[in-house]
Amino acid sequence: MIHLKLLGTRASPTFTTLQNAMARPYLAFLALALIACNNDGPATTTVTTNDTKTAPAPMDPWKERDQWQHPEGMIGMMGGDLRNRVVADLFAEDGYFTFKLLDAGADVIAVVNEPDQAQRLEELKKAKGITDDRLRIRLVPVGDPGLMPEEADMALMVHRFTTIADKKSYFSLMRRGLRYPYLLFLLEWPKKQTDHGPPLAMRAAPEEIMETIGNLNYTDVSFNAATIPDQVIYVAHDPMDDMGSPEGTGLQ
Repeated sequence: MIHLKLLGTRASPTFTTLQNAMARPYLAFLALALIACNNDGPATTTVTTNDTKTAPAPMDPWKERDQWQHPEGMIGMMGGDLRNRVVADLFAEDGYFTFKLLDAGADVIAVVNEPDQAQRLEELKKAKGITDDRLRIRLVPVGDPGLMPEEADMALMVHRFTTIADKKSYFSLMRRGLRYPYLLFLLEWPKKQTDHGPPLAMRAAPEEIMETIGNLNYTDVSFNAATIPDQVIYVAHDPMDDMGSPEGTGLQ
């Protein structure tokens, strides 16, 4: 009895060891099967038609800008219907306002300082089927407004006034490229922090901008801070008694 108990006692771990050894291949097989199942699962669900369809498409940067730029306000200040008008889009860059002006009927001279900007505008011009008489693209050195004498009826400058180093030289050349009454429209940031725009150090107060423009041979300078939220429109020109009054435009 004792001998049997001892054998029984010894046999148990032997049997357990053998049982474990026999079970290992099965467990290994089972583990591999589970891994295979797990690998198969995500492969069939990581890319789904529903995810592809519901993923939001990236917004057109111009449409996104429309939401805070309100270009219709600027175009309205320039007259709204710009047919038979030649407008110089100074610092046209990506062409945002260039094509807004074209849509309003203007013939546009888009002035840029970088070759890649000029190339991009040429591509857009070709893609939209715009003719040379409607859009001329000028690649010029920094500091050159890119206009020939009395070539344009008016000029538009957006968010660049404070970046011009030699304003006296630049605006003297620009005025030479405009016909009387040398209409200049500027859109600038207010001297306060806003959701869009540069740091305060790169902004100027209306009084400062108006004084600077007044010292550049312009006799009449006005501004409107109500038409476009968080932006200020400036209008500069020589006396134009025969061309109407700015009353009703919100100019100050």
